[in-house]
Amino acid sequence: MNIYQRLQAVMRAVKYVQKDKQVDGAGGGYRAVTHDQVTAMVRQHMVDAGIVVVPRMTSSATVSAGRTTKAGTPIIRFEAVYDVDFVNVDDPTDRVTATTAAHAEDQGDKAPGKALSYAVKGTILKVLMIETGEDDESRIRPDEPELSEDEAALLATLRDRALEGTPALKAAWESAGKGLRRALAPHMASLKAAAAEADRA
Repeated sequence: MNIYQRLQAVMRAVKYVQKDKQVDGAGGGYRAVTHDQVTAMVRQHMVDAGIVVVPRMTSSATVSAGRTTKAGTPIIRFEAVYDVDFVNVDDPTDRVTATTAAHAEDQGDKAPGKALSYAVKGTILKVLMIETGEDDESRIRPDEPELSEDEAALLATLRDRALEGTPALKAAWESAGKGLRRALAPHMASLKAAAAEADRA
């Protein structure tokens, strides 16, 4: 199998990751999914599919965040751009590369590691089009009864075409009837994002 087929196999296996961490902030904070949670969900499926994820930092900068801790220690902001490769273990020249930017703040030496973890986590979620949510009850299930058999079949086709790139996705979308397009419109943002990643590969 080529790298796109291998990625699709992982997409079939992993459809949802529950947010597992409370992040403090204005308005009561928010829930987030951690790097460890994503790794735990996808690692074995990546191994089974023969995919290795290889992040490469292409540029970085360390700047002052303009703040200090209560003890007066300066907080630094690490900013970086990464190329994250999804590599076919049987043919290392067969790979998909997603470019992403990430940053992190810390008063010590942990900012670079935080930024790297955020970049890898975010890229995996976007490339594999994995849904995240507060809990199992809050998730959107594309294969629930609200989708008809025709709608579910078209969604599966669109996901396949998205892995081939924007032209293939556009052709499949335009060939569908207006009613089907209307029903699946909420899925187009993630489909277009996946197609854009395929275009850059």
